[in-house]
Amino acid sequence: MLARRHPVIARLSAAVAALLLSACGGYPSEDTVPPNPFDIGNMERLQALDALGAKAHRGERRRFALDDDCVLRVTRSDGPRRGQRLEQALRQGMDVGISFDKAEGVYEVHLLSGGGPDARQLGLLLRSSAWMQAAQADLLVQLMIRDCAGAADLNAAPVPPPPRTAPTTQSPPVPAATGAHPR
Repeated sequence: MLARRHPVIARLSAAVAALLLSACGGYPSEDTVPPNPFDIGNMERLQALDALGAKAHRGERRRFALDDDCVLRVTRSDGPRRGQRLEQALRQGMDVGISFDKAEGVYEVHLLSGGGPDARQLGLLLRSSAWMQAAQADLLVQLMIRDCAGAADLNAAPVPPPPRTAPTTQSPPVPAATGAHPR
């Protein structure tokens, strides 16, 4: 009956229902959950960092590379300083810091010489207008530093376990008498 009295309302209701039902078809592929950075290796982290660098602030896009000696290479891939590079060996004790440039409205991710307030900035890793991208880059590089620092220890010669001795059947030694009598 409503359709006979108000055909416009009926058409709008049908359009809204169709729109709502079409949204229930599933999640778009862009909403896939990225892998946990703690559960992947440095090469996968490097790929994730490279993807962030490709989506960074226009004129500030960067490409990342990491060699077997844990030297991180950052190259600007666009903008006025295209091709500008940062090369830095990742080592234990380094840190990553995020700062905000209020004038430009951009977050900057820097590689730092250490974790304290006196740490020097070793180079700019990423500039992004999105805090989430900066935070992701921060975490990825911190994990790369952690795993690069541990790589030297993993490559060291293993320490052999102490030799096994046959179990003895002797009782533990009896403490020496002190002259005191138990009560």
